[in-house]
Amino acid sequence: MERLTFVWGMGNELMGDDAVGIRAAEMIKARTLPWIRVFLCGVLPENHIAPLRKNPPETLLVIDAADFGGEPGEIRLLGLKDVAGSLLSSHGIPLSVLLAPFDEGIRISIIAIQPAFTGLWEGLSPAVETAAGRAAEAVCSGAWDEFPSLHSENLSPR
Repeated sequence: MERLTFVWGMGNELMGDDAVGIRAAEMIKARTLPWIRVFLCGVLPENHIAPLRKNPPETLLVIDAADFGGEPGEIRLLGLKDVAGSLLSSHGIPLSVLLAPFDEGIRISIIAIQPAFTGLWEGLSPAVETAAGRAAEAVCSGAWDEFPSLHSENLSPR
């Protein structure tokens, strides 16, 4: 039996590739796997804290766009320490602050996808749409932790 995993799909659907986390989460949700609960957080992940307290999962996976200097559609695995002191994208409360109280009891990882364009635009660029599918498949198959870490090429989020 698989362990309970929460997936937070983050982003702004009006800002081009910033919506990649939402798109990947929708793909995961469509699979209806019993051990995965999907939350379409948009730009307000703080609205989804209560389920973490009520029924803590073993793992929380946050999927979001992040400019870490890679090629569009490139995927990196980040931890909360990687985003400490910065906003991951266009969200109000930094994830490192929001999720700090849960860091001891829940395995928290961020699947960061390099955007091509995050200006006012609906829809994803082709490379980022492909990356959303790759991220969704990796989460559903349990292989998400095989994405390279942010520091595998000494990159840092901007």
